[in-house]
Amino acid sequence: MPLIAFENLEVRYPATPVPALKGISLRLERGIVGLLGPNGSGKSTLLKALLGLLTPSQGSGTVLGVPLGGSEAARLRARIGYMPEYDALIEDASAYEQVAFWGELSGLAPEAARDRAHEVLYFVGLDEARYRPVSGYSTGMRQRVKLAQALVHSPELIFLDEPTNGLDPDGRRRMLDLVLRVHAELGTGVILASHLLGDVERVADQLVILDQGQIKAAGSMAGLRKALARRVELRFLDPLDPAQEAALADLGAVLEARNGLYDLELAEADPTAAFRWAQSQGATLVQVTPRHDRLDEVLLRALHQPETAVGGGN
Repeated sequence: MPLIAFENLEVRYPATPVPALKGISLRLERGIVGLLGPNGSGKSTLLKALLGLLTPSQGSGTVLGVPLGGSEAARLRARIGYMPEYDALIEDASAYEQVAFWGELSGLAPEAARDRAHEVLYFVGLDEARYRPVSGYSTGMRQRVKLAQALVHSPELIFLDEPTNGLDPDGRRRMLDLVLRVHAELGTGVILASHLLGDVERVADQLVILDQGQIKAAGSMAGLRKALARRVELRFLDPLDPAQEAALADLGAVLEARNGLYDLELAEADPTAAFRWAQSQGATLVQVTPRHDRLDEVLLRALHQPETAVGGGN
C-alpha cells in the first residue's frame, strides 16, 4: 500500500476562482518525502487536503489507504500526526500536560496518554524540562514540543510544516536528526514541507516539487537528480582548437575549462548529445562524467519544466 496516492486531484477555496491545486496526480511510497516549492505553490493546501481539512472538488486520493474527503476522515486523523508551522501552545501549562492532553484528543485513554507523553518527551530530548511551563522554553524547545504532540498517539505518518522555522544552525541540526530518527527508529512515514533546500536534501529520500498548484517533479531524490541532470565534465583526446571551444556553446554553458577538461551545463538532459557534437566537430571525445547536481539546480530546472511533471525512479 502506498503512503499517498491520488489521481487528478483538484482543491478550490470558495472565494477564489482559480484552483489552489490543479488536477494533480501522485504516488508516494513509505519514507521521508520532501515537499518543496515557492510561496503560494500549494504546499500548505496539499497538506490540508491530505489531513482531511479540505475536501477535493475533483479527483480522488488515499492516505494510508483511506479515501480523502470521505466519511473516514476521523479514522484517518487517528493514524496521522501533524506538526504545524506556527505553534498554539498553552503558555502557562507544562510540556507534559499539553502532550498528554493532545494524546487524549487523539483517542488515547488518559493513563495511556500520560505514559506516552513521558515517552515522546524523552524521545525529543525534553524529559528534564517536561514539567516546566512552556512560556520559558526556547524556540527549539517549543518546536520539539510540537513534534512530541504529533507523535504522542504513535501515528503511521506525520506531516511536518517548516519544522526548523526560527531555529539557529544547531537547533536545525538537532531537529533534522530527530526527523531521521522518527523514520529510522519508529518506522513512521514523514512528509516534510520546507522552503530550506538544505533541510530537505539532508533527510528526504523522495521529493515533490510544486509550483502554482501543479506538481513539476516527483520521485526519488536520486532519480530526480538523474532525470534533471545537466552538468557534465568532458574530456577530449586532443585539446580543442579555439573554434571548437567557441562551438561548445552549441551544447550549453561552459562553466569551467582547465587542462583539456570542460565543465558544462547542457541545454538538454541528454549526455549523448556531447558525442554527436564531437563527431560533427571532428573532435574525439573520450569521457563524459556526470557531475553531482545541487538540489537548488534540480529545483530550478523542475520549476522551468513544461506543464507535464517530471518523474524520477530509483
